[in-house]
Amino acid sequence: MMSPCKGERELGWIVGESTPRSSQVLFKGDHEVPQAGTYVVAETPAGCVFGMIETVTAGNRLLSEDVTSPDSVDALVRTLNENPLVSPSYVRGSIRWLSYQDHLVKGLVVLPKVPPRPGTIVYSASTDLLKSVFGSNESRGWIELGSLINNEEVRYSINVNRLMRHLAILAVTGGGKSNTVCVLAREVVQRLRGTVVIFDMHGEYSNIELGGQLVNVLKPAMNPVNMAFEELMELAKVPESAVRQERAIRQAWALVHEGYSEGRIKFTADHTLVDALIDTLEKLIEKGAVDEEGGRGALNRLMDVKEKYADILDHGVPLDLTKVVVPGRLNVFDLSGVDEEAADAIVSHYLRRILSERKKLKRREESGAGRLPPIIVVIEEAHILIPARDHKLTKYWASRVAREGRKFGVGLVIVSQRPRNVDPDVLSQTNNKIILRIVEPQDIRYVQEASEELSEDLAALLPSLNPGEAVVIGSMVKLPAIVKVDICKEKSRGGDIDVISEWEALAKGEARRAEEVERSLEELL
Repeated sequence: MMSPCKGERELGWIVGESTPRSSQVLFKGDHEVPQAGTYVVAETPAGCVFGMIETVTAGNRLLSEDVTSPDSVDALVRTLNENPLVSPSYVRGSIRWLSYQDHLVKGLVVLPKVPPRPGTIVYSASTDLLKSVFGSNESRGWIELGSLINNEEVRYSINVNRLMRHLAILAVTGGGKSNTVCVLAREVVQRLRGTVVIFDMHGEYSNIELGGQLVNVLKPAMNPVNMAFEELMELAKVPESAVRQERAIRQAWALVHEGYSEGRIKFTADHTLVDALIDTLEKLIEKGAVDEEGGRGALNRLMDVKEKYADILDHGVPLDLTKVVVPGRLNVFDLSGVDEEAADAIVSHYLRRILSERKKLKRREESGAGRLPPIIVVIEEAHILIPARDHKLTKYWASRVAREGRKFGVGLVIVSQRPRNVDPDVLSQTNNKIILRIVEPQDIRYVQEASEELSEDLAALLPSLNPGEAVVIGSMVKLPAIVKVDICKEKSRGGDIDVISEWEALAKGEARRAEEVERSLEELL
């Protein structure tokens, strides 16, 4: 038997033509107008349907945009104010139908097949109904993101298993991206003891305090023994056109690795892999085994790598990945002190190794101590490391993770304030989106093209969102929603700097020093 279709209060009536996916509603004039994002219910011949108000529009038939006389408007407004009962004003809205109510309360989303008829009463969904639909915080594998924007009593949760189908967090600067990342990381690590890696381009997460040694802040470094040839080429800045330089370094690379595997070459802090490459290449040039011009150019590039990247090529970094990326922790690579080439090499290096390690474990069905568990990888500034046009090693490996990671327990989270500059292939493969405030029309269109569930009406709301408010869509949630993301109190950096306070402190310090100098002079005199 179908449950009765009753909500907390009557909002209005269905008007015009409806489809199983959408309807227009004329709101009653004697109630507070509901906001976009409000959930509603209405009766259909096939049962009660549950939907969300996506737009709200106010109008007056006598005050259309064609009116051009200020005097006429003034007189009309005074007349309408004196006779409010005959006002031709109206408020309409558009509703997107999401599921049958009876199925929703059982945890199932079943798209309606029959539309509500014109004249059907539209009710606001009750708080109890919303809690039964969205209240998954006690269920296994769900974490809380925040509350419904129009009902703070209703907590909004996401399914972490489905988050592994990848996530994009998008917003303008100051929209709340880093706070959202912090909330997700905190919940995954504290609640589920999951493993998270954040590649932190601006040093925003290194001071997160989760307690119990749950945060592992990492030096942006890699052991050269585990380095891929392509990563060395990225650091050496060898252009694709420099074929002879690439060939010379490749010959030296092969000889050095052969010597290392046979035990003839040892690497230490004083004689690194790069030192061995330089020594070997010099010998190849002396013997005429490589093109001299190409070899000399390659030698200069390797010397630049030795001088510039000695800190990130560290033979002291453990070879075992789980000694670097600690299971059950929030692992933060602070990349704020390195350039883009180094950041690209480091991020691609660990993406490659994480995916490779998880593939090996999955195929052997191994788990337990010393093994890398399923992992969520967060890449900040995705428009820099996963650009739409430029070649980056990180883009290649992020694309691989986006295609293959779900099957092997590697979830990708990309974060950007410039969505249109992110590689469309990677962005479109993020099955989930948390979209905070976006203003640029180009960015909004770009995100829409990469998001099947982001309707035109929901997209139109993005510029009007306040900091911390987000449209959340994808398979990790039961239904799309507009959510107020929780404040991550564990993170203290990432917001705007209070420049006035810093200037005032500087001025006070200078004044204090001037007074001290003046007193010292007076004492001397």
